[in-house]
Amino acid sequence: MTGKLSTLPAKAESPVTTTEEVKEENFSSEIEPTSPLTELLESTPEAVKTLRSLLQQKLENGEDEEALKLLERLVTAQPEETEWKFLMARLLGEMGRTQNARQVFEEILQRNPLSFEALFENALLMDRSGEGDAVLQRLEDALAVAEAENMVKEIRDVRLIIAQIQFLQKNVDEALRSYEQLTREDPKDFRPYFCRGMIYSLLDKNVEAKEQFAKYRELSPKKFEVEGYLRTPLSKMKLFGSGEDN
Repeated sequence: MTGKLSTLPAKAESPVTTTEEVKEENFSSEIEPTSPLTELLESTPEAVKTLRSLLQQKLENGEDEEALKLLERLVTAQPEETEWKFLMARLLGEMGRTQNARQVFEEILQRNPLSFEALFENALLMDRSGEGDAVLQRLEDALAVAEAENMVKEIRDVRLIIAQIQFLQKNVDEALRSYEQLTREDPKDFRPYFCRGMIYSLLDKNVEAKEQFAKYRELSPKKFEVEGYLRTPLSKMKLFGSGEDN
């Protein structure tokens, strides 16, 4: 992890209410349903490109507060466009406003309870906040939903997230077993190979890591982005995927 993503504020020893906490409690990405900006974006497609370019510039310049204000307006103007909410949640997370970020991810999950990106990134925030047991239960609940609906792809995606959290919680052997099971079930899925390669690299098991990365390179499509696991800076504005078109 690099940048602000690796410097989330530590939990306070006592339940002291701060100004930031009050701000987080009152935060919502759901503002007004209609606005002049909505009408502009609906009637002028080029306006979206212009605002996207402006947002990119502010993020790259480190103008987080200005970027957040712009994202709030975009979310208001295009409430069905989840990209803006994802970017808002990630920016809030980088700004150390963890609860705000989680609130936005929860809004996304209300509409799509099995969104790979939202489940994964919300799980990361929960784990960093010290909610180790709660995050695994949340993922098990999502897995139960997917299994009840017999959603094969979503079941696999949630299990991949669970394995990632197991690793982050230092249950390395359990995580490796989870990835190995996923590989046995679908040898053509490149993602478990990549994750196992990363784990072996961190364990200085270079021979095993090379084997896993070689298999990953053999199977992965060129379009695949690994930001979901490596988490490059937000300013690149890339959404990581589940290996398939969403």
